[in-house]
Amino acid sequence: SAGSASPRELAFLRDRTLVNEGRKQVYGTQIAGVKDGAPVPWPCEEPERMDELRAAIGIEPFDEYVAKFAMA
Repeated sequence: SAGSASPRELAFLRDRTLVNEGRKQVYGTQIAGVKDGAPVPWPCEEPERMDELRAAIGIEPFDEYVAKFAMA
């Protein structure tokens, strides 16, 4: 509320907190690992709305985000 964190930072914090509590994340910011060279995200509450929710707070689309974690 003091404005010291951006919406992006708050989204990452929320997802990390949810994952640490064993719950599904909202924005798809937390990656569980890599399998066969492809990133494996933690489960999300509404995967069909994830990019819409990400766009609303200025986070790149999920596919662009996870491409950063892909192993060549």
